[in-house]
Amino acid sequence: MILQTLDIRNNCRGIFHKNQFLFEEFDNVLNEYSLAWKHSPMLEDEKFRYLYLTVKGEDLSKYCHDPELFTAYKKKIEAHRKAAVSAKVSLDEQCFFDLLPEHQLTKWFCIRQQALESLSDSIGIETDYDILHKAHVLTSNIAQQQIMFGTKTGRVIYNIFGSATGRLTTTKTSIPVLTLKKEQRALLRPQNDAFVELDLNAAEVRMLIALSGREQPQGDIHEWVVKNVFNGELERSRAKVELFAWLYNPSSSKSHFDEFFSRTIFRDFFEPKEQVLTTPFGRKLKVEERKAQNYLLQSSTSDQVLENAYKIQKMLKNRKTTIAFTLHDSIILDMSREDATMLKDIKDQFEQTRWGPFTSTCKIGTTFGTLKELEI
Repeated sequence: MILQTLDIRNNCRGIFHKNQFLFEEFDNVLNEYSLAWKHSPMLEDEKFRYLYLTVKGEDLSKYCHDPELFTAYKKKIEAHRKAAVSAKVSLDEQCFFDLLPEHQLTKWFCIRQQALESLSDSIGIETDYDILHKAHVLTSNIAQQQIMFGTKTGRVIYNIFGSATGRLTTTKTSIPVLTLKKEQRALLRPQNDAFVELDLNAAEVRMLIALSGREQPQGDIHEWVVKNVFNGELERSRAKVELFAWLYNPSSSKSHFDEFFSRTIFRDFFEPKEQVLTTPFGRKLKVEERKAQNYLLQSSTSDQVLENAYKIQKMLKNRKTTIAFTLHDSIILDMSREDATMLKDIKDQFEQTRWGPFTSTCKIGTTFGTLKELEI
């Protein structure tokens, strides 16, 4: 059996069990399931495998006995949602499923159940399932939370399948946290007392050093480069530009960077014949060789941040403080003053990687545009 939940917001909680909806006294029923379509905050995620991660965002219709019927009912549900939005119905206050004719809702869940059962029969070994599971749970929980953006509240809704490397993208209905202009950042305000940003220092360079099996420098990587590569004769900003220009351009000439960094570490993870890169987190990325180094570092760094954000979200269970959103190499906490004593432990967890600790910086502010450095 595959579990389908009705949970979208706190006012919309239920499950679809044996072709009917249960809205109360279903906690014991959850023990009968180990497979679910998607994550819901009502679930203990470690107990479930999510089939949504198997299809990687693709349409379920191809697993249905009647794909046309599946598509037709999916469009009906989407039409009801659009109508609710056009009518300015607040789905934070009103359960969307209460707005649908019961026979349509039941039919849709039955059709999808049949597709999910067919899908479950074709599940294979997925090397990237663990990191996808963590990313899915993390982002699903973030999407449940409200955040202030200007004079309105909104949500950060990620697409975990929106990029070739596995980096998160946001949906059209999300607050666009990944693409906000500098002047827009001050519009973002926390629900609690402050935003706290934890940001890995030179994360992709540190990942390169880690994958090369070398010891991590202490402090700021780019200051280290100025001192050790350029003997203090170049400004930090210029050294940073030159490092990345050399690192991601495989055709650039041999330089003094070759003594300290490897531009070909990707070869340990790349199958040139198939042009497939297998990252340390099990992702299999189709990529041409000239972009393989970039994909390896970007994907591995992003996944390390997602893995740690997932662990930190677990640490914050039943606390006021939440992870408001993530930005590739950083996480932003919506911090409550009463949880301030946890910040050192949270920062320590954020810095832990499979290759040892990476250095991070910390900033705090009452808006996302007014963050100031914080020593911990």
